[in-house]
Formats: sequence, C-alpha cells, structure tokens
Amino acid sequence: MRNWMTLLMTLLVGCGSYANANMGQVSFEAGYRRDTIDWRTRYPSDDPIFESTTKFKDLDIFQIGVHGRTTLGSNFYARGSAYWGWILDGDFRHSGNVNLDPFSSSSDGFGGGDVRFGFSDSFRSTIDDQYVFGVGAAIGYPFFFCDCTLVLAPVIGYSVDQQNIEVDNRNLDFGGALDSYSDDTAEADLGCCKNTFISRWYGPFVGVDFDWRPYNSCFNVWAELEYHWGRFRGKTSNLSDDDTLDNFDNNNRHSNDATAWVFAAGFDYDLCNCWTIGVSVKYQDWSGDRHHKTCIDNDELSYEMASMCDHRFRQNNKWRSYAINLTFGRDF
Repeated sequence: MRNWMTLLMTLLVGCGSYANANMGQVSFEAGYRRDTIDWRTRYPSDDPIFESTTKFKDLDIFQIGVHGRTTLGSNFYARGSAYWGWILDGDFRHSGNVNLDPFSSSSDGFGGGDVRFGFSDSFRSTIDDQYVFGVGAAIGYPFFFCDCTLVLAPVIGYSVDQQNIEVDNRNLDFGGALDSYSDDTAEADLGCCKNTFISRWYGPFVGVDFDWRPYNSCFNVWAELEYHWGRFRGKTSNLSDDDTLDNFDNNNRHSNDATAWVFAAGFDYDLCNCWTIGVSVKYQDWSGDRHHKTCIDNDELSYEMASMCDHRFRQNNKWRSYAINLTFGRDF
C-alpha cells in the first residue's frame, strides 16, 4: 500500500510541476452576440381564453468581457467570467388574443357554448437601446492526461445573466372589443408609452471543462459544457391600464424551475512573451415555466368573464443566445 501511495504522489508532483509552467490564462473579449427572448402566457393552460406573447427577436449586441481560468498545482481548478453588452438593434412584438363565448354559461365559468368568437391585437417596434450583463464562476478538480497537456475538470459554479430593454410600446386595445364589454369605455387609455423589460436568469450549474495544449505547440483549445438549474425573474413596467389584463399577464413574473444548457469553446494562438490572440463562441438555451392557479375578478367585465378562478395559469419564458468574440490574452 505504501508503494502505491508513493507512486501516486510522484505522479501528482510531476504533473503539478508541469502545470505550474502555465498555470492559467486571462483573456479580454470583444464581439457580436444575438439574443431572442420570448415570454408567453396562457389562461387557462389547457384551453386558453387569454393568450399573450412578448417577444424580443434578433437583438444585435456588441459585447465586451473578460474570461480567466487557472490550475493551482494539480488539485484545484477555477475559472470566472464577466461581460457587458450594448443592444444595437432588434425587433419587439407584443400581442394578445381573447377567445370566448360570452352569451352562454357552464359550470366552469367560461361559457359552455359550442361557438366561440375571438379578437386580438398586436404591436411591433424597433429596439435600439439598453444593455445586458452577466457574471459567472466555477471551481473543480483537474484530471491530467497526455503528459499533462490535456486537462478535464468537472466543475460546479454559479452564474447570473440579465437583459435590460426599453421600447416604445402602445397598449393593446383589441380593436376596441374589450371596451365594448366595459361599463365605462371612457376609462380606456390606449396611448403610447415607454416600457422597461428586465429579464434575469441565475442559479447554480454543474459541468465539465476541457483544455488542451499540445506539447511544444503554439495553440491552445478549450471548451466548457454546463447544465444550469436555477430561477428566472421578469419585470416590466405597466403594459396596459386595464386591470383585467394586469391580472392575466402579470408585470412581475418568475419561475423557480429554470433550466439551461450552455456551451462555450475557444482557440488561442501564442504570439510572444506569453501573449495570445484567438476566437471564442458561446451558446445558451434557457427556459423557465410556471404553472399556478390564479383568479380574475373584475367588476368592469360582464357575462361569464366577470369571475374566473381556480383554473391553471401557465407562463413560458425562454432565452436563447449565441455569441462570437475575438480574444486577446496572456498566459501566466
């Protein structure tokens, strides 16, 4: 047993002395990123009467950031990153649909007729302002292969990503159809306004990191694969002055069951005096759903829409992002 322990310690010391020759790297990044954010609401979830969609599509972002990783000896691996981006362009769409039969009733409170009618409204706008940012960090244990030129490190970490967007958005009026059921249509305010949208995704993750620098070579290849489970928080300024729509499409939404796959990879080339240049890519696919019961009870509405309780309310929230960056870094 003592001989095995001696052999193991000899291997660890050998790998550690080699790894210390290049303990890590810090890189500064700048590049292009494109995001799509999709918020959807259905009430009730099985056979919706109300549906709402808020979508930010093709958000063009200029992004800068810093990314670093290190191995200390042969027993500890760590990495971290942070970024900030400016939204240059993008498309915004907010839409709503109502589908009901207000002239007949049933035990579920939604109307039991065989015939329904519907009405909808939508609005489009262009996004050219606001910002995104995020931070993340992970630690793990490195495993060395191929004469310590290749490292695999299982990691556990935590990350936060947020998008702040402001758009010119008019309120939905459903072509005046909703107001036809209101006792006082003069209260409808369908003007234009600025709305702020904040979308935050955060939580822990597990993953594996890969780093390969062939012996006596001038390039380095790395990759990171992560599985996230965490939370989503979405907040908006008021989209409509109609209290019924506020109850249906709440301005503050959240999910405690957000999940994501995140993949990043890069290629670095050595210049001189330990300076490097390279390119990196990153892809993220997040989703966070919420199912709960809610109640819509508005005195301004008549017929069977006046009381809608004890029905499932579903929100689907998604965020997809991909980025490509040029990097400039230094080995140490």
